[in-house]
Parts: sequence; structure tokens; C-alpha cells
Amino acid sequence: MDAQERVRRWSERMLQRVNPADLERVATSILRAVDDVSSRRWELAVTRAAALPGDLRPEKLAALTASMSRELAAAGAAAGAVAATPLIGTAGTLAAGLAELAWFTTRAGDLILTIAALHGRPDPTEDERRAWVLAVLLFGGSARDGLARAINEASTGLATTDVGPQRHIPIATIHRANRLLAQRIVRRYGTKRGAIALGTALPLGVGAAFGGTANYVAVQRLARHADALFARLPYSAIDTTAIDIAGEVGPG
Repeated sequence: MDAQERVRRWSERMLQRVNPADLERVATSILRAVDDVSSRRWELAVTRAAALPGDLRPEKLAALTASMSRELAAAGAAAGAVAATPLIGTAGTLAAGLAELAWFTTRAGDLILTIAALHGRPDPTEDERRAWVLAVLLFGGSARDGLARAINEASTGLATTDVGPQRHIPIATIHRANRLLAQRIVRRYGTKRGAIALGTALPLGVGAAFGGTANYVAVQRLARHADALFARLPYSAIDTTAIDIAGEVGPG
């Protein structure tokens, strides 16, 4: 059984242990991390992208993915090791899992924004950065199409195919799309990552192996999905001054 299949089976088993109160805490951790990385960490992503070894984007992407995979696999294994300590208790186990979840989400956001910088994205708005992070975490390999659907739902007349270089979407529509994505991320990404956070509580060292493997696999996938998003997404579909169909005006 390969690593991805083990993660899938473990996640399914762990979902049975997730209760609504824990999911609420998971949701809070995720959304705080997304907000933090979107509002404060773009310049760090640009600097990181510039410092990566290699002359071509694929070489830089490979170096970034390898580095992030090692870092977050180690963090997941460490969370599992803490959870395995006999004196830590249930509350401590959950706290350790949530802390690792918040850190993973922040670093996943860093990964996504660094890949955006590798693709030469111009200085994006905070809302645009948030949309990128939410879309990749939520939709994975279908991030562009998922983002287009959310924009379509948030507007009153734009078609999903209108997310392109000839159509500038008002910033107010991106605001609404981000709210929709934030609500949905808890049910999909949040539930899965919450199960992984709880999975680190498995005894006898299994939690450490689980957390490390799950994070390693997740980073590999996130890098592929973010690279695919920015390869397909127009350089800017956002107009911060346009009036949208619902009559809202974005900031000038």
C-alpha cells in the first residue's frame, strides 16, 4: 500500500473521531492561518522565490517542494511524538494537533504564494491572495475551475468562462467569493486536516508516522495543484475600481 493510500484510509478512520466542537476549533485555526498568510506574508513569498536554487522555474519549484515537504513532515511527526507522551492528556493532544494544523495551513499558504511568485505574478491584492490560497486548499487540482464557480456564484451575471484576461472582475465580487470559499473550506479541507490532526494521537509511535507521512504527501500535492493553478490562471482578472453588477464598488 503506498503512502497516499495509507493517508486516505487513516483519514477515513479518524473522521469517525471528529466531533462538532473539535471541528469548530479546526475551522477557527484554519481561517486565522489563511487570513494571516494572505495579509502579511506575500513579501516573504517573493523573497523566498527569488532565493530558491536553480535557473528555471521547474528547478526552483522542485527545490521548494522538497524543502517544504521535509519541514512539514518533520512537524507532523513531532506533533505525533508529543501526542504519544503519556502525561500529555486528551486536551494536550488536541491542542498540539490544532497548533500543528495552524502551522501546516500557514506554511501551505506560504507554499502557494511562493509558487505564485515563481510564476511572475504582479503584486496582487490581499483578496486575490486569499482567493488563491482558499481555492488550492479547497479544490486541489481543480482550483481554477472551483474559483471560477465561486466567482460566478458571488456575482449576478458573470459566467465561469469570464475569468480571463478580457474580463476584469470587481473586487467586491472577489470579497463575496472569498466568503463562500471560507465557508466551504471547513467542510472539505478542514475535515480532512482535522482528521489528520487527531490522527497524530494514535499510540505507540503510529501517530508520529501518520503525521509525518500525511504532511509529506499533502505538500507534494499542494505544490502540483498550485503550479497548475498559476499556469492556467490569467495574470490579473481583478479590477479594484470597477462597479459590479450588484452595484458594489471596489476600493480605488
